[in-house]
Amino acid sequence: MIAALFVPIRIVLILVSSVLLSACSGKQTSVAIDLSDSTQWREGDIALRCGWGMESRAVTNQGHSAYSHAGLLHHDGEHNIWQVIHAVPGEDEPEYLKAEALSVFYGHQRARAGAWLRIDCSDSLARQATLYAQRKVAEHVLFDNDYLLEDTTMLYCTELVWQSYRTVGIDVSGGKRHDVSRFFCREGECIFPSDIEQSPTTLFVRQLTILN
Repeated sequence: MIAALFVPIRIVLILVSSVLLSACSGKQTSVAIDLSDSTQWREGDIALRCGWGMESRAVTNQGHSAYSHAGLLHHDGEHNIWQVIHAVPGEDEPEYLKAEALSVFYGHQRARAGAWLRIDCSDSLARQATLYAQRKVAEHVLFDNDYLLEDTTMLYCTELVWQSYRTVGIDVSGGKRHDVSRFFCREGECIFPSDIEQSPTTLFVRQLTILN
């Protein structure tokens, strides 16, 4: 693992009672979470964030959401840390899918907002979805700069989440798509984080306040 995974964790996320979906009614909590050891998350939960760049703002504006990026949570038992498996452009070269510690994923330079989302399914199905994402990391799958859902040889962030759950029979987008410019995507439509947030398959979304 990269050295950053062993840096002492100083970020603490506070689960806020504000709920983004009507489906969350009655499921509100307010708990301090240490990123290094949380028993509240499970394999296959989805980490959402919004960055500081213009690209993030464009996605949040068009998607009518606070979040522009998504990844799958995975517990690394060997080092006893939670990681996010995700596809992101511009951070590394080549732009392979990667698994990185929550402290890195939600680091101040990368995240100005975050949330935790759970899909309404069994623990075993969520774990199987995560195993698919882990295989794609091991295969060195590249980020999909063409944003094509029909081609899974490369994957963008929400496509990775969608495809991971699709392998276990769950459409986490609920069939929703956002129309986008064909200059940006030849298919003319993409899955946005908000499509997953607002899907009937989503059990809850809880906003995270990032303290640095």
